[in-house]
Amino acid sequence: MSTAMIASPCTGICKLDETTGWCLGCGRSGEEIAVWGMEAPAWRDSIWAEIPQRLSDMGVVCQRLPWSSDDIRRFVVRSLESSSGTWVMGVVGAVAEFTAKPGADVSVRQEGDTIVAKTDGGALSMRIDDSVRAMTFDPVSTPENRVRIVLAVKRERGRLPMADGVSDLGEDTGALIASDGGDIFDLGLGRKEARFCVRVAQGKAREALEAVSGLGLAQSLPSMGPALLSESPTRVVETALGRTEVQGPIAVPGGPTPSGPHTHLLPDHLATMRAMPVSMDLPRAYLPGAIFYPRQDG
Repeated sequence: MSTAMIASPCTGICKLDETTGWCLGCGRSGEEIAVWGMEAPAWRDSIWAEIPQRLSDMGVVCQRLPWSSDDIRRFVVRSLESSSGTWVMGVVGAVAEFTAKPGADVSVRQEGDTIVAKTDGGALSMRIDDSVRAMTFDPVSTPENRVRIVLAVKRERGRLPMADGVSDLGEDTGALIASDGGDIFDLGLGRKEARFCVRVAQGKAREALEAVSGLGLAQSLPSMGPALLSESPTRVVETALGRTEVQGPIAVPGGPTPSGPHTHLLPDHLATMRAMPVSMDLPRAYLPGAIFYPRQDG
């Protein structure tokens, strides 16, 4: 993919390694950083080709990919249309996974910077503009069809409203699957990286949510959990990149993972307070948007 539209491979970590002289964030030398904007695309391409090995030699695992916004959008569309893997949004312990059931179709449309995909049981929306970067934490030796891709969003784009307790947000004006109606409730993760919500109409689940209004997830889950499991309302997980919506039965804790779109809400994992899986920490300049996990059976 061309780097002509990318001004810099900077990841927000600007510190030169004393041994190699390369930046621990982007893998360039001080001189290369200084002249980057004045050099031709071919020169930048040659440096980009060396960066993965340089970072690997320094033991750095987070590597920015030389993709423009158009490149990222093309990759996302291709991955969705071919069902070549799973897109995950959320934080450790509270995630939504968008993947098609075996044999199910995925419809994909692009409107400007925004990509929307729908399949049986779920929908996904991502806004990919100049604030979004594609990164990987996999070694340079990883086969191309096995590389995990992280879409990170620059913090300056803004982060989601943060609720520390169960909150009725009213009508879900951003709904991707609108047929179920109802209001959206934030379950109160209290996390800047993501929020986990449910969309409910009248019924026992809504009554249970209203009864624990203002309480944090750890306090409210024992009370509202049974009603949510029984009714399995639409789950909505949002990050700075977009949202994933999931319909269908909620998996019983400890039970098998459903095929197709599904969610996980695991208090013991949430207690780690990790935004990303172990060994996949982003530079502080970014918020996690979504992670692509390639399908492992091909």
